[in-house]
Amino acid sequence: MIFDDQAIDWLAELLADAAKAEIMPRFRRLGEGDIRQKTSAADLVTEADINAERLITARLRERYPTAMIVGEEACSDNPALLQGLGDADLAFVVDPVDGTFNFASGVPLFGVMLSVVVKGETVAGIIHDPVGRDWLIGAKGAGS
Repeated sequence: MIFDDQAIDWLAELLADAAKAEIMPRFRRLGEGDIRQKTSAADLVTEADINAERLITARLRERYPTAMIVGEEACSDNPALLQGLGDADLAFVVDPVDGTFNFASGVPLFGVMLSVVVKGETVAGIIHDPVGRDWLIGAKGAGS
């Protein structure tokens, strides 16, 4: 499967959709049961992380059914998901809420991140700021 860099707009909108549906409705509204520790008090996961990753993963699978998808939360539960990332014809690496500690603390400094990896080389990356409703986008050969 070949990644078409014109798909960047679709990927950027996907991250914005996930933020609108799963992250922002929970921002500054998390209950006690919505936040859990992973490895330490500073390493957290929230319902926003889990649900946003599920939404992003499902939509990526619809559009790219043979691509490898590595989500931070899924990988946290099963590190074996990283195997083969360097050899995959097409892979997406997803951090549904980068800055979860800030998010859980109500600090508006967090983002939704996705990278596109082709045979071990990162060829595109997107960071979506759901609070500022903006993106940082870079693609190999196209700049940022």
